Amino acid sequence: MINRRDGFSLIEALVALSIAAMTLTAIFELQTQMVRAQQRASLALDQIVAQENALALTRDLNPMAEPEGALTLPGGDTVRWQSRTYGRSQTNAGFPNGNGLFEVQLYSVTVTIYQRGDRQVVPLTFDRVGWRRLVDAGETF
Repeated sequence: MINRRDGFSLIEALVALSIAAMTLTAIFELQTQMVRAQQRASLALDQIVAQENALALTRDLNPMAEPEGALTLPGGDTVRWQSRTYGRSQTNAGFPNGNGLFEVQLYSVTVTIYQRGDRQVVPLTFDRVGWRRLVDAGETF
């Protein structure tokens, strides 16, 4: 007589369910890691955009005239900068007689962006030349 089985035994069903559960757990963990990585990438991109905007806003900044200050943007963000000098100031070389019209000095400018909600973007530091006119505009050489 042949022993014939219909269906699965309880142990076979439990083993299959265990394998499926481990596989689904691994898939859900991978999905969680992908979501976190996407959030970090989005935050990094937002910071880069904010730094590029701050750099554009401070493009015409003269650190000799305004060594520190702040700009409040329409969206509620605030851009603040602080400058510190390198070395000493010098008179620029004038052409053709050698008498310059400007006092110039190199500055290190640190710009910090405070986004609405008190979130601070990583500070941006760059070098900028500051200047001041030594002679009135009406004077000539």
